[in-house]
Amino acid sequence: MVAFGFKLLFALAALSSAFAHPIREARDIRIVGRSTSAVVRRQDGSEFAAIVEGNNAFRASDPALLQKLADEGQEPPFMFLGCSDSRVSEGTVFGAKPGTFFTQRNIANQYQPTDPNSQSVLAYAVSELGVKHIIVMGHYGCGGVAASIASPPGSNVDAANSAVQAWINPIRELLQQSSRPEIVALRESIKGSTTVEEPDIKDPGFRALVEENVKVGVGRIAQDSVIVNHYALLAANSTGTVERRSGEGGPAGDVFIHGWVYDIENGEVRDLGVSVGPPGKAIPAAPFAAVASAAEKASAAHQAPAAQNVEVRCAEMCKSKRNFLPQDH
Repeated sequence: MVAFGFKLLFALAALSSAFAHPIREARDIRIVGRSTSAVVRRQDGSEFAAIVEGNNAFRASDPALLQKLADEGQEPPFMFLGCSDSRVSEGTVFGAKPGTFFTQRNIANQYQPTDPNSQSVLAYAVSELGVKHIIVMGHYGCGGVAASIASPPGSNVDAANSAVQAWINPIRELLQQSSRPEIVALRESIKGSTTVEEPDIKDPGFRALVEENVKVGVGRIAQDSVIVNHYALLAANSTGTVERRSGEGGPAGDVFIHGWVYDIENGEVRDLGVSVGPPGKAIPAAPFAAVASAAEKASAAHQAPAAQNVEVRCAEMCKSKRNFLPQDH
């Protein structure tokens, strides 16, 4: 009888554990906004529903194109270097079909010639796929750039945090070295501060640092050995001294490098006017408006709420910030 009782208790415990298992347990999703928050009841498995439905719609949208790309391979006209931020996917921002972009994304859309990942993507895009345009695109409100402005962690830095801080360190250096007036003003405003918070998305210095980081990326790519050698190949081909070909069966072609910035608040893409091309070749006209007018509007919008209660603005910023610092910082 005692043995039966133990078996019954064990069975009940196992049944209780199964029903309480997190995989079977419905949990709430808390959606936090800048000024309001909401709780949405989530049913079992619904976290995958959106991507499953999206994949089904995608598969049905253009099956002939998918088969064509599978049969004939890719020949994308663009290489895209963007931020890993989930809000700035190049396929979504440009409504692009498969086969349009050959992509490299990382925190704060940086290009480092010492990074074999980025350089291998660039090399393959130029020498094998024959891309014509390389796009470096940053975005306002970039968490990586914001973290480079904020105070670095002072203690209890774990492996994940250390990796992020090392990656964004070049942007910290850009913040300290840039002579752009908006960045100088930002630098002076936080000089000597014990703790620096991440800036408001409309802060002119923050936006300027996002733009300058893109310009640095364009310059680094233009000076990379992959591009320098490719431009030399173009010059040699023009004299008929070299027969090396680039892309799938095509001759080495012109490659242009562009710097753009994306506004996550309204979806606009702006041109930074720093495009680079092969020596002696005309650079195609920018397909987007120049960034200057957008910067003026952003500066005006930043100045407008100056009379607003400082504590309210600070609270709103803290709700929306994505801080890379340890929780106990």
